[in-house]
Amino acid sequence: MSLRNLHILVAIAAQGSFAKAAEHLGLTQSAVSLQIKNLEEELGVPLFERSGRSPRLNASGRLVVERAEEILAIYDGIREELVPANGRIGGVLTLGVVPTVLTGPLPPVLGRLRKRYEHLQVRLVSGLSAELFRKVEDGELDAALTTEPPYAVPPRCEWSVYDEEPFFVAAPRGSETSTTDELFGRFPFVRFDKTAWAGAMVNSRLIAQGIQPRDVMEVDSLEATLSLVKQGLGIAVVPLNRKRLVQARKDFGLIGFGAPQLIRRMGMYQKQRHPRHALTEPVLEELRRECKCLIKY
Repeated sequence: MSLRNLHILVAIAAQGSFAKAAEHLGLTQSAVSLQIKNLEEELGVPLFERSGRSPRLNASGRLVVERAEEILAIYDGIREELVPANGRIGGVLTLGVVPTVLTGPLPPVLGRLRKRYEHLQVRLVSGLSAELFRKVEDGELDAALTTEPPYAVPPRCEWSVYDEEPFFVAAPRGSETSTTDELFGRFPFVRFDKTAWAGAMVNSRLIAQGIQPRDVMEVDSLEATLSLVKQGLGIAVVPLNRKRLVQARKDFGLIGFGAPQLIRRMGMYQKQRHPRHALTEPVLEELRRECKCLIKY
């Protein structure tokens, strides 16, 4: 099976037609058609539905495109994946990151990795977990640091945990109220974005506990949420990792949220087979060291 034929097939899927793929690759349309015909003969099945004006990928074609993308990614990344005997790790790792990780444990981790692997370059893409999951599956990211998904991970992907973050009700410093119900009765609620997985977890638990908060605003940033609470504008339910918890106890009144306390797990999402596993593993290992249990909740 020719890598060239797979490359042409992937180009047709990306460009939407034989003609556009030929133009993109600098080939004639007849050359593209011939290579696809050869590929179909080799596989023994048609890859396109040709009943209309322009050929369209059929179910077999879509499956072959998916596998071809994996094969080409592995082929293109062989040089970056190889780790020489001297232990050198290098190449570019494109890593998706949710904002709380980007402003939390990741910077010191990257600082240590930069000193250890001078040939390693990390390109960061910030976003919410659901968006980053999609980008990993579409091949736009090598891996992503996200909240645990609320659904089963696809068979060809994996999600590996590196930390747990309990949720707390954060109230303005000096609040004398000592129970969750009393806090929600006394203060308006600064709600974390309900479309984010963490926000959805909180909303589900509020409903389950029969709490009907008086929403004052909804934001999509943990830092912004805590800043609003610090100014006395309401209370919030937020996940706090171990290091953030140390500072938060100085700035807020905190009560564990839920019984048992609601916890979200943080981890790395990636395809099981991709050419930069040798680069993602050191990041995951160093995150686990950074997030090890330092204090009791």
